[in-house]
Amino acid sequence: MLRRLLSEARPYYPRLAVSLLLGAVAGLGPLAYAPAFRLLQNDVFNNPRHDLHELWLIVAAMFAVTVVSNTASYGQNYLTALCGQSMIASLRVRLFDRILHLPLGAFEKWRPGEFVARFMNDLSLMTDAVSISLPQMIQTTITFIGSLAGMLWTDWILALALFLVAPLVSFAVGKFNGLITSQTSHAQSRIADLSSNLTEVLSNERIVKAFGRESYEVDRFRRNSEAYLWSYMKVTQLGQTQTPVIATVIMLAVIAVVVFSAHEVAVGRMNSGTVGQFWIFVALAINPMNRFAIFLADFARALVGAERVFELLDLKEEPRDMPGAIVLPTVRGRIVFEDVTFAYDDDHPVLQDFSAVIEAGEVVALVGPSGAGKTTIVNLVPRFFEQQRGRITLDGIDLRKIRLSDLRATIAIVPQETMLFNGTIEENIRYGRLDASLSEVQAAAREANADEFIRTLPDGYQTVVGERGIRLSGGQRQRIAIARAMLRDPRILILDEATSALDSHSEALIESALDRMLPGRTTFIIAHRLSTIRRASKILYIEGGRVCETGTHESLLALGGSYARLHAAQFSHRGVTS
Repeated sequence: MLRRLLSEARPYYPRLAVSLLLGAVAGLGPLAYAPAFRLLQNDVFNNPRHDLHELWLIVAAMFAVTVVSNTASYGQNYLTALCGQSMIASLRVRLFDRILHLPLGAFEKWRPGEFVARFMNDLSLMTDAVSISLPQMIQTTITFIGSLAGMLWTDWILALALFLVAPLVSFAVGKFNGLITSQTSHAQSRIADLSSNLTEVLSNERIVKAFGRESYEVDRFRRNSEAYLWSYMKVTQLGQTQTPVIATVIMLAVIAVVVFSAHEVAVGRMNSGTVGQFWIFVALAINPMNRFAIFLADFARALVGAERVFELLDLKEEPRDMPGAIVLPTVRGRIVFEDVTFAYDDDHPVLQDFSAVIEAGEVVALVGPSGAGKTTIVNLVPRFFEQQRGRITLDGIDLRKIRLSDLRATIAIVPQETMLFNGTIEENIRYGRLDASLSEVQAAAREANADEFIRTLPDGYQTVVGERGIRLSGGQRQRIAIARAMLRDPRILILDEATSALDSHSEALIESALDRMLPGRTTFIIAHRLSTIRRASKILYIEGGRVCETGTHESLLALGGSYARLHAAQFSHRGVTS
């Protein structure tokens, strides 16, 4: 994982090199205080002449070192944070891009809250490490190494005595980091549960209220919150325990060396200035040793976050264009399914040797019991999924050989549950064709019977629809979706229960809009309402992943087969007749 992060940082190596140079200057600066103290002690304080000129030179030099060191520290912190944040910003965009290009099937395996947790919490762990800990780590390491060298230069015997504690400190740091890494991974899983819980409830607030489950959901959220709390506190406990344990080990070694150095002064082997210099180096080394534990804990958490981010980045994208993919010519819209077999998993095929011919401009209704494969059929047309066997052609060209962007540019979908973006009505309609003018947007809205209600709103086309279009009624949202599809001017149109769950007035307006939209387009209709099904020029009755009956509404009713029985079961109790 560390090698991969270093690879991700390669574009920023020149800036990081400058940052390291500045970090070296900032880290070496404090080391000058130790020889300065020795000179003050031996040449000024212990000198009978008390040379004030040398005192002022030493003080001026220490001030200059402080200014240079702090300036270098500022530059190093800024450059390192800039490189780290730039890398994470790039990862954030790549992560978003990868999620958008995942196959639809992948979304069924991941909870929405899991994606949110990877974006927010896992990237946050990386952000804290590269913005705060990494710059300080560089300076601290330079200071630490310089302090060790200073101790060896001042008195190697005392230094070696202090170094004997190093293996014990290394063991303690390694042990704590292993525990912190494991517990951080557990905590990130808990925050993903919490995010998923929140996302689910916010997406289904009407159901929660309808069934009076507010208390139940609060209790469920509280349990998830407490699970995350205690996982997080376990990480905090380990991090807070690591520092005092290591500090205690170091202090024991320091006490032993204090006693030893006092003995060296007493026997005359060292003078007070040299001992003072040595102990300033020791003080400069102790602080980094204590902070290393914090830095390494931060980096351990960041590596956990990076691993979870890279897990998403490594997911396979949906199949893109084959080598030499065909650029679509003018599309007529004739679609042929040839012995298509498709399964979401190997053991349960949804379509089995499915064959059908949809002529250009034909309006085809897909009818059948739940689970028959109707939605799967229309999902194969824009290549949201790809069949395991068989072939699907558009105007005689295999869909898999067509450039994916060209294929999808010919298709528009009006889904059952219209989800709008939290923007204006104009922006939501223009989503169908981003380069459309306002007049074209308004024309599409008129065709969809949406212009009239839009103009009654206080802000008209600039009305913000809210999250998922919540400020509009279901019928209004559906007409916006139809306007969006009309603006795209597709050759192939997919209507997935487009008039379900609407009041009679909204349904009439949408049916009128569809009457203007369908002619000349190859259209797939998944619907149960008789008014929508009867609009089809051909009905395919699907059962068990195969076409069992084909014909018009009247001919299939006259046949008296599966379609007629399904029609009778669904519509007779409403008093609907053919």
